[in-house]
Amino acid sequence: IIDIDGLIAVPSLKDNHFMEAHYQATSLGMFQSRPNLRCKTIDTGGAGPVSALIEATRMIKYEGLECVALIAADMVGGMSSDDFLSRANGIFHKLDKQVPSPAIPHGYDKLTSYQMHHYNVTRDQLRMAVCLESLHAGIHEDSLFRKKELERQEQKRSSQKDDGILYTSLKQVQEAPSVTPNISILECARRADGAAAVILTSNRFLARRGLYAEGLPTIIGGGESSGPLYPLGTVSEEHFSCEKAMSYAYASAGNLTAKDIDFFGLYDCFPICLVRALESSGLCEKGKAGDYLEQQYKRMMSAIDSKRLEELLRDDTFFPVNTHGGLLCFGAPWEVPAMYNILEAVQQLKGEARGRQIKDCRRALVYGNGGVMSASAVAILSRSL
Repeated sequence: IIDIDGLIAVPSLKDNHFMEAHYQATSLGMFQSRPNLRCKTIDTGGAGPVSALIEATRMIKYEGLECVALIAADMVGGMSSDDFLSRANGIFHKLDKQVPSPAIPHGYDKLTSYQMHHYNVTRDQLRMAVCLESLHAGIHEDSLFRKKELERQEQKRSSQKDDGILYTSLKQVQEAPSVTPNISILECARRADGAAAVILTSNRFLARRGLYAEGLPTIIGGGESSGPLYPLGTVSEEHFSCEKAMSYAYASAGNLTAKDIDFFGLYDCFPICLVRALESSGLCEKGKAGDYLEQQYKRMMSAIDSKRLEELLRDDTFFPVNTHGGLLCFGAPWEVPAMYNILEAVQQLKGEARGRQIKDCRRALVYGNGGVMSASAVAILSRSL
């Protein structure tokens, strides 16, 4: 801990502290060993961890820091539904008391309706996002979906999936209870307890410690953008901040495109967020994310039916997105999940994503979204040469 000269934290919902980074540094006694420790608390909602990664890169590059820790934690999984809703709704009721409850799903429902009307994405195509994410999550030993599914199967003493494959069927999503007109309970981020940390260092720090090696992940670009906190009126393209953030990140990384990226860690608190991220990242054309999801879903089901799933998972063209399962299936401890995107990107770049590894993963893009698509932060990582 004495090596850390910078600490960046994001707020929590359950047990938030004033100036979170300063609070944590003080409670850990970090100022005793590092009187010049730099602390920052960044609140861009779910975009926070990626915003923090971009800021840590800037602090190292321009302010001479050498070892910056990013931390995020929350325990919303253990909160009662009433308590969680009260706190989450309260954020937006300060803007307008007429915002319906649950406020966040209703906000995303408005964006979903806009996408369905203007770009003809269908409800089933949106539901397919959950099916695809669950397949990835079913492989990851730490995903909440996998743990819950194994518990359920153990209780029943039988598996409903062929060959032990864990995934959520389209029928299950279709039959799930509705939260809003266009969002079911299975299409909401999976509330969970969790924490994550990332340490970003300068090359000179690694060289001095004899730790520098080829292939270590590095940050080569980043971009951020903002939009309204909540869609109170008529939805327009201005409510979607991710497209600008993506373009800024690609430009700052040397005018890269989606063809230069092997892994995409895309925020997916609701399917509409994933849909817009797929399009903004360039994985598919604008307005075509629904078709893309349907194509990938059909490939998945065909592989399962023909017992060729392992072969499909080795195919680099098959859904190189959120190989940990994303917010929909891995777990979503409020503002922590984008940190999971970063960690999965690091594992992919280091070739350590067991059972989920994308072959020869050279570059990764991570995206975090805060509010109701109000804040977007994108970072691009690459294996060092």
